[in-house]
Amino acid sequence: MMTSLHTQRGSTLLEVLVVASILASIALGVFGSLSLLSRFHQKNMFAIKGQLLAEEGVEAVRFLKSSGWSTLTAFPRNTPRYLALATSTWSATTTPEIVDGIFFRQFIIRDVARDANGDIVSSGGTIDPGVLRIESSVSWWWRGATSSASYQSYITNL
Repeated sequence: MMTSLHTQRGSTLLEVLVVASILASIALGVFGSLSLLSRFHQKNMFAIKGQLLAEEGVEAVRFLKSSGWSTLTAFPRNTPRYLALATSTWSATTTPEIVDGIFFRQFIIRDVARDANGDIVSSGGTIDPGVLRIESSVSWWWRGATSSASYQSYITNL
């Protein structure tokens, strides 16, 4: 009789260990999934913020245009420039801009050329002095790789 009671206690202990190991395996799987989802969320948040910062860069250049068309035409073409936000106004600078210590933002002003039909062309054609193309780009380093976002728009002298 003593032997069967001893055997029951031993099998109960074994059952508890098996259940505990199954629950631990499930918990590790759930925590691993949550960690992966957290990384995906962070990556997506950086991508969204990068795109918004690139769009903001074009809008800041539009703001610069509000002080006069000559402000934009004075910038050298095809040369990266950076934005600086003072108390309540934007300005352009040659000092690289780092937003939130993560995002590197720059903008480039390019001439716009048109063909004989007045259509915008990527090469050849005649420079349209009343239109500029603004390219704003943002890049950031995340988990060992560089990611980027860009936004382009045209600004006219109306």
